[in-house]
Amino acid sequence: MKLATIGVILGLLISISWIMWGFFPMIGILLAVTILGGIGYILDAKGYSLNKLAIKMLDKFAN
Repeated sequence: MKLATIGVILGLLISISWIMWGFFPMIGILLAVTILGGIGYILDAKGYSLNKLAIKMLDKFAN
């Protein structure tokens, strides 16, 4: 799965929890989706993948 998609999903999950507080947090939904989707897109464009990141993190924990 692309990192941009994961960023958008995380943004939506965070933002949906804000909906129960009223209308104005919907602005937060758009910001969160845009920011996290943008971060995911940039990481995807630079060639990062979840497999590489997971292997790198596991190597750091193992050593």
